[in-house]
Amino acid sequence: MLKIVKVKSRQERKEFIELPRRLYCDYPLWVPPLSHEIKAVLKSKSSQLLANGPHNFFIAKDGNTVKGRIAVGIEQVMNREKSVEHAYFTLFESVDDKGVAEALLRTAESWAKSKNMKYLKGPVSPTNGDDYRGLLIDNFDDPPAVMMPYNPPYYVDFFEEFEIYLKYLAFRYDLEKVISEREIKFSEIAMDRYGFHVEEANFKRLKEVAADLQKIMEEAIPKWEEDVLPPTFEELCDMAKTLKTVADQRMVIIARSGERPIGYFVALPDFSPLIREIDGKLFPFGWYKLLSKRKSLERVRAAILFVVPDFRNKGVPSAMFLRAYRNIQNMGFKEIEGSSVSSMNSTMIANARRAGGEEYKHYIVYGKSLLKRPLSLSEIYGIAASKFVPRVQQTPETLLQRI
Repeated sequence: MLKIVKVKSRQERKEFIELPRRLYCDYPLWVPPLSHEIKAVLKSKSSQLLANGPHNFFIAKDGNTVKGRIAVGIEQVMNREKSVEHAYFTLFESVDDKGVAEALLRTAESWAKSKNMKYLKGPVSPTNGDDYRGLLIDNFDDPPAVMMPYNPPYYVDFFEEFEIYLKYLAFRYDLEKVISEREIKFSEIAMDRYGFHVEEANFKRLKEVAADLQKIMEEAIPKWEEDVLPPTFEELCDMAKTLKTVADQRMVIIARSGERPIGYFVALPDFSPLIREIDGKLFPFGWYKLLSKRKSLERVRAAILFVVPDFRNKGVPSAMFLRAYRNIQNMGFKEIEGSSVSSMNSTMIANARRAGGEEYKHYIVYGKSLLKRPLSLSEIYGIAASKFVPRVQQTPETLLQRI
């Protein structure tokens, strides 16, 4: 008999963590999360999401067998900044059984209602970043890039009663193709006309890099931007240290107008094949294999791009991407994945297509009213409501028709 259990004991926490390894044994493209990272997330040590409000973890058990899991919570800082009353769910997994999935989702809904929330959304990133955000709804035959979601195709059927809250796109770039002379000329003209230049980050001066990134993000992230808050300086310092370890400064590009930082671009080697090889276990020898075999990697994930408002539509993203693209080509990589791009970001989508990007994957963060009525746009999107058009009940098929 199926029952939903709130995770309390060490054994239940272990069962929550280990479930995906059993679920994905027949999915060779799945990349296990780094074991130390998922443990830290569950203890709220590396998750701004979980640190910012109440949350609980649940597992679905049939006898002694774990059939599914879910985490549900309230991101109080985000709610306050965006003027919404949202609960979220994350770390959702389930066997191919709609009864199990519905029981978990009903548990999340009941929990959120008990906290007087109006809306439930997910799956969101377990760290409040853009890692593992959304549900993959198509192209299950291509391996996921590092820190991108991958799930069985049957998950899509679990969310028929939900609407689409946010949607994201991934683009693929073939590095054997040369950027067109037109695009190169466009970037050169833009830099000259608008008085900016691009440079590689200096990893020997990490605090200065972090300070530059903070200045850019404080300006670049508008208050209405959905589900995004500027990180603190401490968080950016940690991010810079991580970049120094796993990335290459030739993939981290900063745009400047004079000395003022106006944009930045970050790409990461796609470590997914190596993480799969070490089974997500860095210790005791995983780290060595990860770093010693990094030259065998063929793909890069372009993960972050921000530009301050007064330099948007002036060729800054193209100039940064072009510099990184050339560097990544020279480093011997064969492909770039640009992910994930909000479907609301029409400028970025246009830039991606102009640079030769092939739109090839889509992800959805679903949402559902917790009241006995449809919610208004303001109740769903808060101060971002004006950026969204009224939405009807949407399916993955209608999504693909709209984007």
